[in-house]
Amino acid sequence: MIHTVTLNPAIDKLLFLDEFKKNITNRLSSVDDSIGGKGTHVSINLSSLGEKNNAYGIAHGKTGKQIISMLEAHANIDVKFIYKDSPESRTNFLLVEDTGDCCVLASRGVTVTKENMDEFLEVLKANLNKGDALVLSGDTSNCYDSRVYNLMLKELSDLNLKIYLDASGATLIDCLSASPYLIKPNQDELSQICGHDIETEEEIIAAIESLSSYNIDIIAVSLGGDGSIIKTPEGIYRVKSPAVTVKNTIGCGDCFLSGLIYGLEHDKPIEETLILATAISSATAESVYSIGFDMDRAKELMPLVGISKIK
Repeated sequence: MIHTVTLNPAIDKLLFLDEFKKNITNRLSSVDDSIGGKGTHVSINLSSLGEKNNAYGIAHGKTGKQIISMLEAHANIDVKFIYKDSPESRTNFLLVEDTGDCCVLASRGVTVTKENMDEFLEVLKANLNKGDALVLSGDTSNCYDSRVYNLMLKELSDLNLKIYLDASGATLIDCLSASPYLIKPNQDELSQICGHDIETEEEIIAAIESLSSYNIDIIAVSLGGDGSIIKTPEGIYRVKSPAVTVKNTIGCGDCFLSGLIYGLEHDKPIEETLILATAISSATAESVYSIGFDMDRAKELMPLVGISKIK
């Protein structure tokens, strides 16, 4: 079973406009609500792939009820959120321009206290089984300790979970010693891990290889629209995204991670998994929305994904 964690969920207000200009009144063409929080995105994307999963998080107030309701609308998701009457879960604002440029105005969110985390850990312990997959993704800056993922890994270590980690900064660096199954740093995050700037493909490969002592099976280095470089047990692959008309890049990384998880959990051939993940991420970029994808379009894009084994 796959379980996702979202400690700082949100409602994303999508504000669509032609072009944002400072110091004038900007007229919106439309407004829509979406769900925010990387873990919730992974749950919904997995559901779109037909994969049942459990979604865990902490939601507050009227906004929290809306978040839970949006998750419950997906048949393949068992929502196991902790709900609190107050205060209010955060609301983010996403400016989506017709040009494809996007800007996120993110709220800090409700503080997760140590007491909240203790309660949350008890929920996880009651529902997770040995060998399950646990997806730890997204922001933890609202927590009493921003390194709560490290605490979770220690508390759940006896379950021998397959950990999919999509984090950044000190949280990511501190979790490496727990040997997660997968990490998904971007180029800047990889530079932070290694302590120096990494710019070329050769430097990325060298950086990946320098992490061998951590025994991480999959290291997926995201290069945005340029694709990815991914270390797997079968070797290191260079994957290039197909050319698409980008309308919104927000959520593409979560979609890419979802595709990886789906393929890996179903023991798909690694090249097939990388192609699927890249294609659904590209299909997401073609949508104005920050979550979800058109599977038919993803299938059209799959033959256009470039992939080669480079080591």
